[in-house]
Amino acid sequence: MAECGFDAVLIDCEHGSAGPERVEEMARATSLSRIVSILRPEDPSPWMVTKYLECGVDGLMIPLVSDAKVAQSIVDRFRFSAPFDHQDRMLILMIETIEAVNNLPQIMAVEGVDAYLVAPGDLALTIGAQPITYEWQQGNKPQAVAEVVDRAIKTIVDAGKICGTLVNHSDVGSFVDKGVRLVYDHANHMLSYGAREFLGRLKQSPYKLEAVSA
Repeated sequence: MAECGFDAVLIDCEHGSAGPERVEEMARATSLSRIVSILRPEDPSPWMVTKYLECGVDGLMIPLVSDAKVAQSIVDRFRFSAPFDHQDRMLILMIETIEAVNNLPQIMAVEGVDAYLVAPGDLALTIGAQPITYEWQQGNKPQAVAEVVDRAIKTIVDAGKICGTLVNHSDVGSFVDKGVRLVYDHANHMLSYGAREFLGRLKQSPYKLEAVSA
């Protein structure tokens, strides 16, 4: 990822299996590769903020922040856990529920947050929509989901805050046009897209070739 020119990698402990020991190794690897490490913990518990900051990651992306009280507790623990360099680390709060969207003005009033990431998949579940599908990856979100995502993005951007969201190769440009400045995609999606692109070009060859993975 560093060689490709990306600014950061996400270490996902909410949906992944990495524990503190493995996180420490990954944080060292990213530091040596001169790329920023952002970690998503299992939940917004304050003690997890301390645990993972002490593993050496450059920032945290906290899930399930639905109101200002939770946001303030995260900021307080973030500053407590990194008293001398918290200003040099990134704190991102994830907006994943309709409650969080409705509470965005109060959440954004809490000082000490660097960015807010709108999570379309979790938002879909909270409004009773279908979870992420392959069609989503092609930029075809259900209208109800697209509307609530756009509403959250507009609220954040209009407040002059840094907004992020999940993107893919087909819709990243449209989100940047809406003011999104923090974009991310899953590594397996990137790999899948790249593999399909490679295979598609191979099949267009005038020669009868077979794709063989190493």
